[in-house]
Amino acid sequence: MNADGPPSAVTDRWQELLEDADAIAAEYRDDGWETLVVHPGDVTPVTGDPFGLDVLAPGDEFEALEALVESATFDTSQVYRAEEGGVRFFIVATEATAEEIAVVVPAFLPAREETELAEQATEEGVMYTHVRPLSDETRVTFSHDDPGLFF
Repeated sequence: MNADGPPSAVTDRWQELLEDADAIAAEYRDDGWETLVVHPGDVTPVTGDPFGLDVLAPGDEFEALEALVESATFDTSQVYRAEEGGVRFFIVATEATAEEIAVVVPAFLPAREETELAEQATEEGVMYTHVRPLSDETRVTFSHDDPGLFF
């Protein structure tokens, strides 16, 4: 995110995006899945190594996420997206289908920051979502085999 803060479309729509993420998580729970929703404090597109969406998670949610990834193999992603006001909004649902566990992460990508990330993800044939705590000492990375879900 740039130093000016998130685009106004993000501040205008962020609460609605969180509610949508909670609704998607509730659908998983209704189907018997264990589900964690990450409530980002910040989302930053990153290029280079690593690249993808860098998501800052609250400490307690990150600890819960670390416990989930130790016991599950995440193999599928669903990406729900919408565009508004020059911003692409996402709800990324990463699934461990065998264990019936889902992690739901709302995120966004301003159009002005999309080009380089889209080019790198398309060239690599993969997109990443990195979830980290404020300490930035460790992270959980989800890979998404179809960058087209994002761009």
